[in-house]
Amino acid sequence: MRMKIVLVVLLVLAFLLMVPRLLMAFKAWRIKGKNAPTPHKASRKRIQSGEKTVLYFYTPSCGACRVQEPIIQRISKRYPDAIFKIDASHNREAAVSYGVMGVPFMAFINNGTIVKAKAGVQSEPVIEGFLTKS
Repeated sequence: MRMKIVLVVLLVLAFLLMVPRLLMAFKAWRIKGKNAPTPHKASRKRIQSGEKTVLYFYTPSCGACRVQEPIIQRISKRYPDAIFKIDASHNREAAVSYGVMGVPFMAFINNGTIVKAKAGVQSEPVIEGFLTKS
């Protein structure tokens, strides 16, 4: 009987830990194909020009963002005008407009449309692949 209770508790905890990730994935899926909002002033001109753009949402206190940071810095050197870092703790309007529920979060934009949005650390090939593929 105790084993059953322990098993049920573990399953409930596992489910509760998965809910935020599932919600973020659903929100990212839901905004795909929509016009990119432009509340972030620095990226507005680039998004409206139709060029490929990556919006990288982070917070200074985020451990995963510290892992993502060197990747973003390397890619930013090669594509200096394509990646925009947005501190979600200071620019809440932009974060809310993209449905950011957790960081790191990236929105990949082309022709003013959100092509995809991803939560979590993204690899260099994923980000660079988006910027280079036609």
